[in-house]
Amino acid sequence: MSSCSIKVFSKQNDKYIISENKRVNQIVYVNTNMMSSDCSNNNCNAITPFDIQQKMGLGINLGNRLDLYQQPDREVKQDFINDYANKGFKNIRIPVCWDGHTGSTAPYTIDSTFLNKVKQIVDWSLKKGMITIINTHHEKWLDEAGPSFLNKLPRLEAIWKQIADTFVGYSEMLLFEIFNEPKNMTIDQLNKMNSSVIPIIRTKHKTRLILLMGLQFGNPTWIVSNPKSLIIPQDKYIMLEIHNYDPYNYTNPKPTKFQWGSDQDIQALYKWSNDIDKWSKQNNILIYYGEFGCSNSQNANTGMYKWFKYHADVIKSKGWGASVWNDGGQHLIYNYTTEKWDENIIAALGINK
Repeated sequence: MSSCSIKVFSKQNDKYIISENKRVNQIVYVNTNMMSSDCSNNNCNAITPFDIQQKMGLGINLGNRLDLYQQPDREVKQDFINDYANKGFKNIRIPVCWDGHTGSTAPYTIDSTFLNKVKQIVDWSLKKGMITIINTHHEKWLDEAGPSFLNKLPRLEAIWKQIADTFVGYSEMLLFEIFNEPKNMTIDQLNKMNSSVIPIIRTKHKTRLILLMGLQFGNPTWIVSNPKSLIIPQDKYIMLEIHNYDPYNYTNPKPTKFQWGSDQDIQALYKWSNDIDKWSKQNNILIYYGEFGCSNSQNANTGMYKWFKYHADVIKSKGWGASVWNDGGQHLIYNYTTEKWDENIIAALGINK
Protein backbone atom coordinates (compact mmCIF):
# COMPACT_ATOMS: atom_id res chain seq x y z
CA MET A 1 0.00 0.00 0.00
CA SER A 2 1.31 3.43 -0.89
CA SER A 3 0.71 6.68 0.95
CA CYS A 4 -1.63 9.09 -0.81
CA SER A 5 -3.23 12.46 -0.13
CA ILE A 6 -6.95 12.87 0.24
CA LYS A 7 -9.16 15.92 -0.01
CA VAL A 8 -10.70 17.07 3.25
CA PHE A 9 -13.90 19.12 3.07
CA SER A 10 -14.88 21.61 5.74
CA LYS A 11 -17.89 23.89 5.66
CA GLN A 12 -17.43 27.62 6.20
CA ASN A 13 -20.17 30.16 5.54
CA ASP A 14 -22.14 27.62 3.55
CA LYS A 15 -19.18 26.93 1.25
CA TYR A 16 -17.00 23.86 1.12
CA ILE A 17 -13.29 24.48 1.60
CA ILE A 18 -10.93 21.84 0.21
CA SER A 19 -7.59 21.02 1.79
CA GLU A 20 -5.10 18.25 1.15
CA ASN A 21 -3.18 18.15 4.43
CA LYS A 22 -4.07 14.58 5.36
CA ARG A 23 -2.24 11.44 4.30
CA VAL A 24 -3.48 7.90 4.56
CA ASN A 25 -2.28 4.37 3.90
CA GLN A 26 -5.35 2.72 2.53
CA ILE A 27 -6.71 0.83 -0.45
CA VAL A 28 -10.20 1.99 -1.45
CA TYR A 29 -12.40 0.00 -3.83
CA VAL A 30 -14.95 2.18 -5.57
CA ASN A 31 -17.97 1.20 -7.66
CA THR A 32 -18.09 4.25 -9.92
CA ASN A 33 -21.65 3.51 -11.06
CA MET A 34 -22.89 3.78 -7.50
CA MET A 35 -20.55 6.44 -6.16
CA SER A 36 -22.46 9.25 -4.47
CA SER A 37 -20.84 12.63 -4.01
CA ASP A 38 -23.01 13.61 -1.07
CA CYS A 39 -21.24 11.31 1.45
CA SER A 40 -24.37 9.30 2.23
CA ASN A 41 -26.48 12.47 2.43
CA ASN A 42 -24.23 14.22 4.93
CA ASN A 43 -23.80 16.95 2.32
CA CYS A 44 -20.00 16.91 2.58
CA ASN A 45 -19.44 17.42 -1.15
CA ALA A 46 -22.77 17.96 -2.88
CA ILE A 47 -22.68 18.79 -6.58
CA THR A 48 -24.30 22.18 -7.14
CA PRO A 49 -26.77 22.95 -9.94
CA PHE A 50 -24.04 25.05 -11.56
CA ASP A 51 -21.68 22.07 -11.51
CA ILE A 52 -24.35 19.88 -13.07
CA GLN A 53 -25.23 22.45 -15.73
CA GLN A 54 -21.57 22.72 -16.74
CA LYS A 55 -21.17 18.94 -16.88
CA MET A 56 -24.38 18.53 -18.89
CA GLY A 57 -23.25 20.37 -21.98
CA LEU A 58 -25.20 19.06 -24.96
CA GLY A 59 -26.90 15.69 -24.65
CA ILE A 60 -29.55 13.58 -26.32
CA ASN A 61 -32.86 11.89 -25.53
CA LEU A 62 -33.49 8.15 -25.63
CA GLY A 63 -36.94 8.76 -27.07
CA ASN A 64 -39.63 6.25 -28.05
CA ARG A 65 -38.10 3.39 -26.08
CA LEU A 66 -39.53 3.40 -22.55
CA ASP A 67 -41.90 6.37 -22.87
CA LEU A 68 -44.58 5.09 -25.24
CA TYR A 69 -48.11 5.63 -23.96
CA GLN A 70 -50.23 2.45 -23.80
CA GLN A 71 -47.65 0.57 -25.87
CA PRO A 72 -45.06 -2.02 -24.89
CA ASP A 73 -41.61 -0.68 -24.10
CA ARG A 74 -39.03 -1.25 -26.80
CA GLU A 75 -35.57 -2.74 -26.82
CA VAL A 76 -32.70 -0.64 -25.50
CA LYS A 77 -29.25 -1.96 -26.30
CA GLN A 78 -26.14 -1.03 -24.40
CA ASP A 79 -24.75 -0.15 -27.82
CA PHE A 80 -27.21 2.77 -28.00
CA ILE A 81 -25.82 4.27 -24.82
CA ASN A 82 -22.23 3.63 -25.84
CA ASP A 83 -22.85 5.22 -29.23
CA TYR A 84 -24.38 8.30 -27.60
CA ALA A 85 -21.39 8.74 -25.32
CA ASN A 86 -18.77 7.91 -27.93
CA LYS A 87 -20.28 10.42 -30.33
CA GLY A 88 -19.58 13.18 -27.83
CA PHE A 89 -22.93 13.77 -26.11
CA LYS A 90 -22.46 14.64 -22.45
CA ASN A 91 -25.87 13.76 -21.04
CA ILE A 92 -28.71 11.38 -21.77
CA ARG A 93 -32.35 11.94 -20.90
CA ILE A 94 -34.28 8.69 -20.47
CA PRO A 95 -38.03 9.34 -20.74
CA VAL A 96 -40.06 6.69 -18.91
CA CYS A 97 -43.82 6.11 -18.94
CA TRP A 98 -44.56 4.16 -15.75
CA ASP A 99 -48.33 3.89 -16.15
CA GLY A 100 -48.48 0.53 -17.93
CA HIS A 101 -45.99 -0.99 -15.52
CA THR A 102 -47.53 0.19 -12.24
CA GLY A 103 -50.43 -1.22 -10.27
CA SER A 104 -53.68 0.73 -10.50
CA THR A 105 -54.50 0.30 -6.81
CA ALA A 106 -52.49 0.83 -3.63
CA PRO A 107 -49.65 0.19 -2.97
CA TYR A 108 -49.15 0.95 -6.71
CA THR A 109 -46.24 -1.45 -7.15
CA ILE A 110 -43.99 -1.01 -10.18
CA ASP A 111 -43.29 -4.21 -12.10
CA SER A 112 -39.85 -5.33 -10.98
CA THR A 113 -38.75 -6.44 -14.45
CA PHE A 114 -39.46 -3.01 -15.89
CA LEU A 115 -37.88 -1.20 -12.95
CA ASN A 116 -34.75 -3.32 -13.34
CA LYS A 117 -34.66 -2.48 -17.04
CA VAL A 118 -34.66 1.23 -16.24
CA LYS A 119 -31.98 0.64 -13.62
CA GLN A 120 -29.80 -1.26 -16.11
CA ILE A 121 -29.97 1.58 -18.64
CA VAL A 122 -29.12 4.12 -15.96
CA ASP A 123 -26.14 1.98 -14.95
CA TRP A 124 -24.92 1.84 -18.55
CA SER A 125 -25.21 5.60 -18.88
CA LEU A 126 -23.45 6.43 -15.62
CA LYS A 127 -20.70 3.97 -16.48
CA LYS A 128 -20.03 6.08 -19.58
CA GLY A 129 -19.73 9.18 -17.40
CA MET A 130 -22.89 10.85 -18.68
CA ILE A 131 -25.24 13.06 -16.72
CA THR A 132 -28.39 10.92 -16.70
CA ILE A 133 -31.99 12.11 -16.34
CA ILE A 134 -35.01 9.92 -15.65
CA ASN A 135 -38.58 11.12 -15.34
CA THR A 136 -42.28 10.29 -15.44
CA HIS A 137 -43.39 10.71 -19.06
CA HIS A 138 -46.78 10.70 -20.80
CA GLU A 139 -48.57 10.06 -17.49
CA LYS A 140 -51.89 11.18 -18.95
CA TRP A 141 -53.84 9.45 -16.20
CA LEU A 142 -52.75 12.27 -13.87
CA ASP A 143 -52.31 15.19 -16.25
CA GLU A 144 -55.86 14.70 -17.55
CA ALA A 145 -57.38 13.77 -14.18
CA GLY A 146 -59.23 17.08 -13.76
CA PRO A 147 -61.26 17.12 -10.52
CA SER A 148 -59.93 13.63 -9.66
CA PHE A 149 -56.34 14.92 -9.55
CA LEU A 150 -55.91 14.73 -5.76
CA ASN A 151 -57.39 11.25 -5.67
CA LYS A 152 -54.88 10.04 -8.27
CA LEU A 153 -51.83 11.90 -6.95
CA PRO A 154 -50.93 9.15 -4.41
CA ARG A 155 -50.10 6.85 -7.34
CA LEU A 156 -47.46 9.29 -8.61
CA GLU A 157 -46.16 9.67 -5.07
CA ALA A 158 -45.80 5.89 -4.83
CA ILE A 159 -44.00 5.76 -8.17
CA TRP A 160 -41.49 8.35 -7.01
CA LYS A 161 -40.97 6.63 -3.69
CA GLN A 162 -40.06 3.41 -5.49
CA ILE A 163 -37.75 5.28 -7.90
CA ALA A 164 -36.11 7.06 -4.97
CA ASP A 165 -35.64 3.78 -3.09
CA THR A 166 -34.15 2.07 -6.15
CA PHE A 167 -31.47 4.67 -6.72
CA VAL A 168 -30.31 5.27 -3.17
CA GLY A 169 -26.53 5.70 -3.14
CA TYR A 170 -26.26 6.44 -6.85
CA SER A 171 -23.99 9.15 -8.17
CA GLU A 172 -25.47 12.63 -8.21
CA MET A 173 -24.83 12.54 -11.94
CA LEU A 174 -28.32 10.98 -11.92
CA LEU A 175 -31.10 13.61 -11.95
CA PHE A 176 -34.83 13.25 -11.26
CA GLU A 177 -37.38 15.07 -13.44
CA ILE A 178 -40.70 15.05 -11.62
CA PHE A 179 -43.15 15.23 -14.53
CA ASN A 180 -42.73 15.65 -18.27
CA GLU A 181 -44.65 18.40 -20.09
CA PRO A 182 -47.62 19.14 -17.80
CA LYS A 183 -50.29 20.75 -19.93
CA ASN A 184 -53.83 19.86 -18.81
CA MET A 185 -53.45 20.17 -15.04
CA THR A 186 -53.94 23.56 -13.42
CA ILE A 187 -51.14 25.58 -11.90
CA ASP A 188 -52.48 24.80 -8.43
CA GLN A 189 -52.36 21.09 -9.26
CA LEU A 190 -48.84 21.42 -10.65
CA ASN A 191 -47.61 23.19 -7.53
CA LYS A 192 -49.37 20.65 -5.32
CA MET A 193 -47.75 17.78 -7.24
CA ASN A 194 -44.28 19.27 -6.87
CA SER A 195 -44.75 20.01 -3.18
CA SER A 196 -45.88 16.40 -2.64
CA VAL A 197 -43.15 14.66 -4.63
CA ILE A 198 -40.10 16.70 -3.62
CA PRO A 199 -40.23 15.67 0.08
CA ILE A 200 -40.53 12.01 -0.97
CA ILE A 201 -37.34 12.32 -3.01
CA ARG A 202 -35.58 14.36 -0.34
CA THR A 203 -36.17 11.67 2.30
CA LYS A 204 -33.34 9.64 0.77
CA HIS A 205 -31.76 12.06 -1.70
CA LYS A 206 -30.92 15.24 0.20
CA THR A 207 -28.89 16.87 -2.55
CA ARG A 208 -29.85 15.09 -5.76
CA LEU A 209 -30.83 17.57 -8.45
CA ILE A 210 -34.57 17.75 -9.17
CA LEU A 211 -36.00 19.21 -12.39
CA LEU A 212 -39.27 21.16 -12.45
CA MET A 213 -41.32 22.22 -15.47
CA GLY A 214 -44.00 24.83 -16.12
CA LEU A 215 -47.29 24.36 -17.94
CA GLN A 216 -47.97 24.35 -21.70
CA PHE A 217 -45.55 21.45 -22.28
CA GLY A 218 -42.82 23.23 -20.31
CA ASN A 219 -42.72 26.03 -22.86
CA PRO A 220 -40.49 28.91 -21.71
CA THR A 221 -42.98 31.50 -22.94
CA TRP A 222 -45.46 30.26 -20.32
CA ILE A 223 -42.89 30.82 -17.56
CA VAL A 224 -42.11 34.32 -18.82
CA SER A 225 -45.81 35.19 -19.17
CA ASN A 226 -46.56 33.78 -15.70
CA PRO A 227 -43.34 34.66 -13.86
CA LYS A 228 -44.63 34.01 -10.33
CA SER A 229 -47.08 31.16 -10.95
CA LEU A 230 -44.68 28.23 -10.65
CA ILE A 231 -43.71 27.94 -6.98
CA ILE A 232 -39.96 27.46 -6.69
CA PRO A 233 -39.23 25.66 -3.41
CA GLN A 234 -36.57 26.80 -0.96
CA ASP A 235 -34.24 24.07 -2.13
CA LYS A 236 -30.69 24.57 -3.41
CA TYR A 237 -30.81 21.54 -5.68
CA ILE A 238 -33.53 22.50 -8.15
CA MET A 239 -33.34 23.42 -11.84
CA LEU A 240 -35.97 24.58 -14.30
CA GLU A 241 -36.50 22.35 -17.32
CA ILE A 242 -37.88 23.86 -20.52
CA HIS A 243 -39.01 22.32 -23.81
CA ASN A 244 -39.44 24.24 -27.04
CA TYR A 245 -39.91 23.11 -30.63
CA ASP A 246 -39.98 26.59 -32.03
CA PRO A 247 -41.73 27.44 -34.26
CA TYR A 248 -43.92 24.35 -33.98
CA ASN A 249 -45.52 24.88 -37.39
CA TYR A 250 -42.03 24.32 -38.82
CA THR A 251 -40.58 21.60 -36.55
CA ASN A 252 -43.51 19.18 -36.18
CA PRO A 253 -43.89 16.08 -38.38
CA LYS A 254 -46.72 17.69 -40.37
CA PRO A 255 -45.43 21.23 -40.88
CA THR A 256 -47.23 24.11 -42.54
CA LYS A 257 -44.10 26.28 -42.60
CA PHE A 258 -41.38 25.09 -44.96
CA GLN A 259 -38.55 27.54 -44.50
CA TRP A 260 -36.50 28.62 -41.48
CA GLY A 261 -33.57 30.98 -41.21
CA SER A 262 -34.86 34.45 -41.98
CA ASP A 263 -33.83 37.40 -39.80
CA GLN A 264 -37.31 37.26 -38.28
CA ASP A 265 -36.92 33.56 -37.44
CA ILE A 266 -33.54 34.12 -35.81
CA GLN A 267 -34.72 37.14 -33.84
CA ALA A 268 -37.69 35.14 -32.53
CA LEU A 269 -35.26 32.50 -31.26
CA TYR A 270 -33.10 35.14 -29.60
CA LYS A 271 -36.10 36.80 -27.99
CA TRP A 272 -37.56 33.79 -26.21
CA SER A 273 -34.15 32.50 -25.16
CA ASN A 274 -33.13 35.92 -23.80
CA ASP A 275 -36.45 36.26 -21.99
CA ILE A 276 -36.23 32.93 -20.18
CA ASP A 277 -32.54 33.45 -19.44
CA LYS A 278 -33.40 36.77 -17.81
CA TRP A 279 -36.14 35.08 -15.74
CA SER A 280 -33.62 32.41 -14.74
CA LYS A 281 -31.17 34.98 -13.41
CA GLN A 282 -33.87 36.98 -11.64
CA ASN A 283 -35.14 33.86 -9.88
CA ASN A 284 -31.72 32.30 -9.23
CA ILE A 285 -32.62 28.99 -10.87
CA LEU A 286 -30.59 27.46 -13.68
CA ILE A 287 -31.98 26.07 -16.93
CA TYR A 288 -31.94 22.66 -18.53
CA TYR A 289 -33.35 22.62 -22.09
CA GLY A 290 -34.64 19.07 -21.97
CA GLU A 291 -36.18 18.78 -25.44
CA PHE A 292 -35.58 20.58 -28.70
CA GLY A 293 -35.69 19.20 -32.20
CA CYS A 294 -36.94 19.40 -35.75
CA SER A 295 -38.70 16.60 -37.61
CA ASN A 296 -37.32 14.96 -40.70
CA SER A 297 -40.13 16.54 -42.71
CA GLN A 298 -37.63 19.36 -43.19
CA ASN A 299 -34.27 19.17 -44.95
CA ALA A 300 -31.23 21.18 -45.94
CA ASN A 301 -33.16 23.19 -48.52
CA THR A 302 -35.79 24.22 -45.98
CA GLY A 303 -33.25 25.23 -43.34
CA MET A 304 -33.28 22.25 -40.99
CA TYR A 305 -29.52 22.14 -40.38
CA LYS A 306 -29.45 25.88 -39.90
CA TRP A 307 -32.23 25.47 -37.32
CA PHE A 308 -30.14 22.95 -35.35
CA LYS A 309 -27.00 25.09 -35.59
CA TYR A 310 -28.64 28.26 -34.33
CA HIS A 311 -30.31 26.47 -31.44
CA ALA A 312 -27.05 24.76 -30.45
CA ASP A 313 -25.26 28.12 -30.62
CA VAL A 314 -27.85 29.73 -28.32
CA ILE A 315 -27.59 26.85 -25.84
CA LYS A 316 -23.81 27.16 -25.75
CA SER A 317 -23.86 30.96 -25.44
CA LYS A 318 -26.28 30.79 -22.49
CA GLY A 319 -24.37 28.00 -20.77
CA TRP A 320 -27.49 25.86 -20.53
CA GLY A 321 -27.52 22.12 -20.24
CA ALA A 322 -29.62 20.62 -23.04
CA SER A 323 -30.75 17.37 -24.67
CA VAL A 324 -31.75 17.21 -28.32
CA TRP A 325 -34.80 15.07 -29.04
CA ASN A 326 -34.15 11.80 -30.87
CA ASP A 327 -36.82 9.13 -31.28
CA GLY A 328 -35.27 7.11 -34.09
CA GLY A 329 -38.27 7.90 -36.26
CA GLN A 330 -39.84 11.23 -37.19
CA HIS A 331 -37.14 13.04 -35.23
CA LEU A 332 -34.27 10.88 -36.39
CA ILE A 333 -30.74 11.73 -35.35
CA TYR A 334 -29.73 8.20 -34.34
CA ASN A 335 -31.35 5.18 -36.01
CA TYR A 336 -32.01 2.43 -33.44
CA THR A 337 -32.20 -0.23 -36.15
CA THR A 338 -29.06 0.56 -38.13
CA GLU A 339 -27.26 2.26 -35.24
CA LYS A 340 -26.22 5.01 -37.65
CA TRP A 341 -26.24 8.79 -37.24
CA ASP A 342 -27.53 11.67 -39.34
CA GLU A 343 -24.09 13.19 -39.61
CA ASN A 344 -25.43 16.46 -41.03
CA ILE A 345 -27.39 17.10 -37.83
CA ILE A 346 -24.39 16.07 -35.75
CA ALA A 347 -22.26 18.61 -37.62
CA ALA A 348 -24.92 21.30 -37.23
CA LEU A 349 -25.02 20.68 -33.46
CA GLY A 350 -21.25 21.07 -33.28
CA ILE A 351 -20.73 17.66 -31.70
CA ASN A 352 -17.10 16.48 -31.54
CA LYS A 353 -15.77 19.82 -32.72
